[in-house]
Amino acid sequence: MTLKKGNDSLMIEVTSDFVCPWCFIGEARLAQALKSVAPPVAVEYRWRPYELNPGKPKAGVDRAEYMAKKFGAARAKEMDAHMKELGAEAGVVFRHDLIKRSPNTRQAHRLNWWAAQEGKNIAPLIFKAYFSDGKNIGDDAALVKIAAEAGLDAEKARAFLASDQGTAAVVKLEEQARAQGVDSVPFITIDGEEIRGAETVEVMVEVLRRVLGKRGRTARGAA
Repeated sequence: MTLKKGNDSLMIEVTSDFVCPWCFIGEARLAQALKSVAPPVAVEYRWRPYELNPGKPKAGVDRAEYMAKKFGAARAKEMDAHMKELGAEAGVVFRHDLIKRSPNTRQAHRLNWWAAQEGKNIAPLIFKAYFSDGKNIGDDAALVKIAAEAGLDAEKARAFLASDQGTAAVVKLEEQARAQGVDSVPFITIDGEEIRGAETVEVMVEVLRRVLGKRGRTARGAA
């Protein structure tokens, strides 16, 4: 899979939030489905923000307390175990034991927007930082490290996060998503074909087959 722009690129738009476990799994399943494309196809990713809890304090909240209050402690534990199992099947790691804060994701979405302007797709790194490494993605210092890991200039990332640049753009993209009927995430479109929710790899492959069929391309079955 090649991440680049071009007239022949497959256009993939992903609307998601970085604290949504289904979005993490959906992104991983999409990556698996794309591996079935032969020969590899160029892909242009467009990530659209969708804050599930925009009113959450900027500093975030204690995750254990938040989950217990929202779902009940026992249910929250069951949910985490289930997501860990599904994550393993999708090839991603959930380390809920490392996650201490349930963050406000506005800064993460802003950084993701800025990185896209710089030609970088850092969304997978943000997901991994939160769910696999237990990083507080509401913290600017943690986000700057993610930017640097992606090869972006750390000082530019720090200055961007300290400004209000990109905030209006992120808010506008969220408003557009809701106006278009997006009420849950992940919401994925592949050349306009919609996938609502973290569908199976097989379903995503079928969508790829339809899209590529229109282009005269083929996709192997999911492994």
